[in-house]
Amino acid sequence: MSINIKSFASFVLKHNILLSNKIKQIEKNYESSNNLNLKNDKFIRLIHGVFDNNKFYKNLYSEHGIEKSDIKTINDISKLPLINKQTVIENSNLIKQGKYLFTNKGYTSGTTGTPLEVYRNYDSILTENAYVWWFRLKSGLQIKDKKISIRGDLDRNRLYSFDKASNTLHISSFALNDNNIKKLVAVIKSFKPKAALGYPSSLFTIASWLVENNEELDIPLSFTSSESLLVFQEEKINQAFKTKIYDWYGNAERTISLYREEGKYYEPFLYSINEYTQNNVITTSLTNDYFPLIRYEVNDKIIVSKDFNIEKKSFAINSIEGRVEDYIVLLDGSKIGRLDVVFKGVKNIKFAQIIQEEIFCIIVKIVKGANFSSRDEDKLTNNIMLKLGEDFKVHIQYIEKKDLEITSSGKFKLVISKIKNITN
Repeated sequence: MSINIKSFASFVLKHNILLSNKIKQIEKNYESSNNLNLKNDKFIRLIHGVFDNNKFYKNLYSEHGIEKSDIKTINDISKLPLINKQTVIENSNLIKQGKYLFTNKGYTSGTTGTPLEVYRNYDSILTENAYVWWFRLKSGLQIKDKKISIRGDLDRNRLYSFDKASNTLHISSFALNDNNIKKLVAVIKSFKPKAALGYPSSLFTIASWLVENNEELDIPLSFTSSESLLVFQEEKINQAFKTKIYDWYGNAERTISLYREEGKYYEPFLYSINEYTQNNVITTSLTNDYFPLIRYEVNDKIIVSKDFNIEKKSFAINSIEGRVEDYIVLLDGSKIGRLDVVFKGVKNIKFAQIIQEEIFCIIVKIVKGANFSSRDEDKLTNNIMLKLGEDFKVHIQYIEKKDLEITSSGKFKLVISKIKNITN
């Protein structure tokens, strides 16, 4: 089997001696006894850097009467004003700083369907990858081990694809109906992966089919991310895959990550500074000097304990509340989660919500931005067709923010199913 040059180049850029050095540095930081000094030094370098080089933060802090000399230690972080997603949407070009040869602009979608531009340089991409692989390595997975990845990388027209460079079998999370899962199970058994990487909802869909059909897989390790891992999902995945699950929580802005070990979540040391409030978490990234996000609000509710683990250099996290969405169900039985990806690259949307009332169609409610055009609508419709199929009907409705549907507990959900017996 010939190797794909593009995927090989991408793999080498993210998996090389520089990555190994960063992983070794993370391990070295964990061996240090100077926890507070390391964190304080990294924070002060970040703050002094934006005071000296960043137009957005210099103006923001000047408006609040804050000078560089006011921020002497990490304890002064509360003096700095908060920013949120809307702040970043309106000021993304001002927030990035410095000139780098290798940079990347990405579009996040998030649980409101509002696109957000974020920027990363090569160093920040490599650092993020180092933390992910530090976690996987310590959990027993090597970089070149066989893996299956069930995420939003493939659309419905391609059930699976093997990437030789990373030794990964990519599986479409948008094509998981009974017939396709039956085919996939045979392919996965033949492939004999050591690990499964994927959305909890996707792994659960396959696990449910396995249990119902008296089948099972033998995949020692599973790494879940991007959604809340629910107890009933974990139990069925463990049963059907004969696996041990390691969960990684993070956001597309890369301002917070948490990893789970022995039933508790912990902060990766020196990844970010997190201030936990009653209703959200205020995050400051320590890994991206090119696009610094300082005291950035993340709306997931995280319950932190008073137990500090010296070895892990983190307070234990009791629970993460958020990211629980309904499925969209297709005529062939496929259950589709994580539909926020259809909004990536679509600009000029303030809010969006997807509602399914009938098995053959969805309603997409959109709160338009000032520059929303037919081009935005066409791109969104095309994105949806790629994920759900061309036969699926899409009705777009333009509404005001007050017309978005809210749950009885006052929470906003991007995807709402009104078909009985198919929701999470």
